[in-house]
Amino acid sequence: MIDKLTEEARRFKRNYRKGTLRYNIMAYYAGYPIELWNRWFKAAKVKNEPQLKFIIFTSGRSGSTLLVDLLNSNPNVQCDSEILKRRVAFPNALVRHFEQKSKKSIYGWKLLSYQLLNVQTGIKDKSAFIYQLVKEENYKILYLKRNDKVKQALSIIYAFYRGTWHSDESGHQNAVQPFALDPKVFYHFLKEVDILDKFEEELMATVPHLFISYEEDLSDPAFYGPTIKCISDFLGIDIPAKPPSTDLKKVTPTKLTSMITNKQQVIDYLAGTPYEDYMPVLEKM
Repeated sequence: MIDKLTEEARRFKRNYRKGTLRYNIMAYYAGYPIELWNRWFKAAKVKNEPQLKFIIFTSGRSGSTLLVDLLNSNPNVQCDSEILKRRVAFPNALVRHFEQKSKKSIYGWKLLSYQLLNVQTGIKDKSAFIYQLVKEENYKILYLKRNDKVKQALSIIYAFYRGTWHSDESGHQNAVQPFALDPKVFYHFLKEVDILDKFEEELMATVPHLFISYEEDLSDPAFYGPTIKCISDFLGIDIPAKPPSTDLKKVTPTKLTSMITNKQQVIDYLAGTPYEDYMPVLEKM
């Protein structure tokens, strides 16, 4: 049993390191050449001026890709993904570049809080950046939040381990065997999620926004229609005749033992930490 657990722990560390290395290269180094390519070689020949603009502001693994899919069900909406996921020299200019490239009257994009806090280090005043987008560029903010921090942290770790963040009905995904999760890695991501949560709340306290809860507004397909109606009312746009839909499917196992092999070890590690209140939550998973 010890040898098996040791091998599973090694497999987790190996896959997790690959995932984090891939992320670090893409987030901190690949952005500059891509930025240059977009600004000089992919500049829009016909520059669009969207009539309405919005941002989905959220943290990772909170249902934002699902929300992008649902919003893009509207034929008048173009919602891009994470246009600032890689560090760039001129973030405002890049945002403007994507605005002008859009072909729809309503344009939006997704901004993850960690990208603003940690990746875009050239943006010194984070609050001023958001304030400028809202007050001067006329952006509206959709603030999406996931309340279950345990599942959010586990989902982030699982995505790093798999090396894949999303899946749809047409995509084939190899089955992932349960692994031995390093309790220190889990604790680290609980802290990161906590830091980002406080950062988001501080920023959103300074600007008007529409609050969207993953659990209450997106976790079930029955919520999609009412949620899109609420967003449409906030943005002042027409609701599409066709009901919103998506091909995305959840990939993180809901049962903890289907994901990790050392459930009790991970739970016990939280004893005496600021996150020991999560122990009963993990016990029930």
